Amino acid sequence: MNNKSEVDRAVSVASGILIFADNTEKKLREKLSKKGFDDGTVSEAIELLREAGLVNDGRLIRNTIEYLANRKLYGRARLKPELAKRGFDRDLIDGVFDEYTSDIDFKGNCLKLVRRKGLESKFLDKETRKNVAGSLARSGYSYPEMKYALGVIIKENTDGNTEE
Repeated sequence: MNNKSEVDRAVSVASGILIFADNTEKKLREKLSKKGFDDGTVSEAIELLREAGLVNDGRLIRNTIEYLANRKLYGRARLKPELAKRGFDRDLIDGVFDEYTSDIDFKGNCLKLVRRKGLESKFLDKETRKNVAGSLARSGYSYPEMKYALGVIIKENTDGNTEE
């Protein structure tokens, strides 16, 4: 067992870190280790913070998925690598991914992204459509999601337009 005052100091430092932003357990471990705490002290401090509900990777991963999908408009295929990059455990990602993404409208988000980037006219033009599709694929969208967005844009641009 580690020195109680050292664990208390680690908890205090970790709390200061968490005031600014939620951190994954992995990131918090790294930050505390950089501050000079040994592995045992870090583990005890994180366990105390977990028991207090201040470190909760499950809650944090759900919030991050919702933020990335609904605000940044990342597609399903881009989410997993982004979560791993942010320090979430791959087993945790795999375990909760389908459940946490089941209620996200990726087709609608793909359409929102096309509109946000002002790509409607480029998406309608057969010459530049491939470039738009490549951009959407890099954002993590699948072919059916892109096809949906294109269908909506075509429908909007042909309704009431007698030129075509």
